[in-house]
Amino acid sequence: MIICGYNSITEKLNGRIIDPNVEDGGRFIRGEITDEHVLKKLGIENEDVIIIATEDDNKNIFATLLARKINPGIRIGVVIRKMENVEKCYRAGADYVILESEIVGKEILSSLLSPKVANLVDRIVISHDLQIFSVSVWKNYWNKRILDTDIRGKIGTIIGIKRGNKIIYNPPPDFVLKKGDKLLFFGGEKEINRMREIMEQWILQKD
Repeated sequence: MIICGYNSITEKLNGRIIDPNVEDGGRFIRGEITDEHVLKKLGIENEDVIIIATEDDNKNIFATLLARKINPGIRIGVVIRKMENVEKCYRAGADYVILESEIVGKEILSSLLSPKVANLVDRIVISHDLQIFSVSVWKNYWNKRILDTDIRGKIGTIIGIKRGNKIIYNPPPDFVLKKGDKLLFFGGEKEINRMREIMEQWILQKD
């Protein structure tokens, strides 16, 4: 994993850190994340994950564009400082964008983006009003496409599906749900309470 920017958010993450203010050595690489040659030298073409979290939103957005251009399949997580730049990051190619002010746990990005996400617990708390939670697919939805269900209307937009030891990110509407799948959602207490009510209805409903 490549980490762009060395600060209190990234210091505990495991990976190679690139920053213009560190000394070369070990897992630290001195350089600018907006330099395409530096990213290629780091082997970004063969990486699965990059986390971009400098103190400069514009630099983060440009680095996101570069990373997506060099490696279209890489998962990109970005920490951004200003709300108005969140959408810009997504348009630049980010998979996940989190406001710096919303980060509670310093390990949240690695939890979201690393292969360990396959062992996702029922909830990951990002802030007091934003969490990631999972719901097991009800049997009436087995072998159905997402677009043929009322999941979005009842719970919300599916951000990922856990199937076995894999995570399918941003599944398309024609994705077919299977027995054992777990659906991942962003939401707050309101959405989680709604989900609990729905689960109770599913359990009580007769076949």
